[in-house]
Amino acid sequence: MSEQTKPMPLSGYTILDLSVMTAGPVGTMLLGDLGADVIKVEEPAHGDLARDLGNQFVNGESVQFMSQNRNKRSLRLDLKSPAGKAVFLRMAKTADVIVENFRPGTVDRLGIGYEAVRAINPQIIYASASAFGQSGPLAAWPANDPIVQAVAGLMDMTGEADGLPVRLGAPLPDFGAAAMMALGITTALLHRERTGIGQRIDTSLLAAALFSTIPRDGETIRSGKAPSRLGSGHPTMVPYRNYEGADGKYFFAACFTEKFWTNLCRVLGRIDLLTDERFINNTQRTANRHLLDAILEDAFVKQPADYWVKTLSEADVPCAAVQDYHTALTTDPQIKHTGAVLHFDHPVAGPMTNIANPLTLHGTPVELRRPPPVLGQHSEEVLREYGFSANEIDALMSNGVVKGSRLKDVAVTQPAE
Repeated sequence: MSEQTKPMPLSGYTILDLSVMTAGPVGTMLLGDLGADVIKVEEPAHGDLARDLGNQFVNGESVQFMSQNRNKRSLRLDLKSPAGKAVFLRMAKTADVIVENFRPGTVDRLGIGYEAVRAINPQIIYASASAFGQSGPLAAWPANDPIVQAVAGLMDMTGEADGLPVRLGAPLPDFGAAAMMALGITTALLHRERTGIGQRIDTSLLAAALFSTIPRDGETIRSGKAPSRLGSGHPTMVPYRNYEGADGKYFFAACFTEKFWTNLCRVLGRIDLLTDERFINNTQRTANRHLLDAILEDAFVKQPADYWVKTLSEADVPCAAVQDYHTALTTDPQIKHTGAVLHFDHPVAGPMTNIANPLTLHGTPVELRRPPPVLGQHSEEVLREYGFSANEIDALMSNGVVKGSRLKDVAVTQPAE
């Protein structure tokens, strides 16, 4: 891990990141991984809300915050004060991108919204990510990822058939919005390179959540019925679910083509199922899923789950062991091979891990250049870069408009590459 030493796809672009929690910070982290200089502008007292969330802290640093804020610099700035607003607008004059994910209208009330910035920097790309969008009956609702899951129908379609609606195990609307925002920003930057014109970008967790339900939308509107909860099963493909082996462990088998269904029947020695009218095609298998699942369950319970994963995979049937998340991150050979888990040293928390950027650019690979910043770690450094004199910085610090960090008198060292 080191400072940027070679050009990357987004080298030279500066992002002023006002966002908090998950969707905005993950989106800007993706861009920081690609070389953008992401300056995280944080509320002076506590910073990003994620710094105080949950119950996992290492030497006072939030694990949640550190998971989604690498490759950024932190500036503690009081945007509610006139002096803080002036500092931000001075920085915004030369910034390329501004990102925020407050409730709609918040940045306008602070005097740092799109129109205020565009007046001094017409080429600015101004990206907003919200729960429900910038307008509409739910725009001002207090909300986060699971609230959006509930509204979008994701929660209702998740869970066992005879159980209650279930929150998804990971905040997928947050990450969908983060990805869409990052895509929108890079697209807008490309457009600006071609035309010289900046623009405003708007995305939401709700829009991302609904987009992620494709192709459930067509099935639902066509049938006139909401998807049923099927546990690990699929509404239109059978067999396609978790099954239990003789050892009580589970594996997932997915026969989404006739080829895979045929291969499964051959492995089980049940060629007769291929000509059984109840299972003759996917439509019939779906209509008779309970009958077929009973047959498959009786067969699968005769051997351990690992046996079925090996045997079915070798027979070209898509399947995998259902492993817990800790196992996936620490011992899975494919995940290890892809380098999906990054290791770095944090100046306060010490050795930590992150999930790597999922994008691989073979010519200009992403880099872990900076660990997640300590609150206010780069306040003075950033202001100096934006032309603030030593006297100006001292005045801002003494008035509490800008604050440094607890690392002010500590040398922050980076591990060798």
